[in-house]
Amino acid sequence: MKLQKWVGRGAAAVATWAVCTWAGPSEAAEARIEAPSSRVTNLFSLSLAQDLGLHVGTNPCAMRNQIEGGFACFRASGTQYHGAPLPDPAGDIRAFPGLATTRLLGGYDRILSGNVTLGIRLGWVLRGGGPRPDGAEGPSFLPFHGEARVGYTFGRDPFQHEGLRFLLFTCGGIAQVDTKYRLVVTEDLQKPPPAGQLDNPPVQELAVYRKSGTAFFGGGASLAYAISRRFGVSVGAKVMRMFPSNGTAVSLELGGTAAF
Repeated sequence: MKLQKWVGRGAAAVATWAVCTWAGPSEAAEARIEAPSSRVTNLFSLSLAQDLGLHVGTNPCAMRNQIEGGFACFRASGTQYHGAPLPDPAGDIRAFPGLATTRLLGGYDRILSGNVTLGIRLGWVLRGGGPRPDGAEGPSFLPFHGEARVGYTFGRDPFQHEGLRFLLFTCGGIAQVDTKYRLVVTEDLQKPPPAGQLDNPPVQELAVYRKSGTAFFGGGASLAYAISRRFGVSVGAKVMRMFPSNGTAVSLELGGTAAF
């Protein structure tokens, strides 16, 4: 009798194994097998960034401030201003913040773990770069943008499902931010005009550029909404500390993302 029971149990086990083998793995097993290959690991983005300069300046069009202070002032004719402006509140920069450069950025981020990303941003300034200052050492505006980023996105495995995502990041790279102002200057008629610019009127409006960069470091935050695991939209802001021409700027970003 015992032998018959063992034989029966063995036959049942063999039958169960055969059925499972021919039927294939369960849905849960298939999900576990397919999960690694379907996980999102690469993020591509395209965004539009508007820079805002955070500057103040007293008599920025004075010769010393244009040589050493990062300012460049231009007359209506397009030539750089080389006069002797009187100290006057109308000629001071008090706008805070000021509208600066606009740039288009393409980005790539690699997901290093469930929350940490390492990425780059490459882009070009679309508008806002100022004219080249006079002099042999006057540099042309740098339109290129290059940036490296390290980010942390909050939540449990945030890139593997749709919904809201909140990101903090630190960044650094090369870029130039030109902030444009329009100021009225009054000429100091007690001082002789420069030999190369005898036609300055007593009062005139100038286009004033505060030039910052061409390198920076900073950080920021962004809020993204993943419409699906593959596509989403985002808004963000970052603060950039510019050098060697010192300055501070805020960049507001609006863009879209694709994940693979």
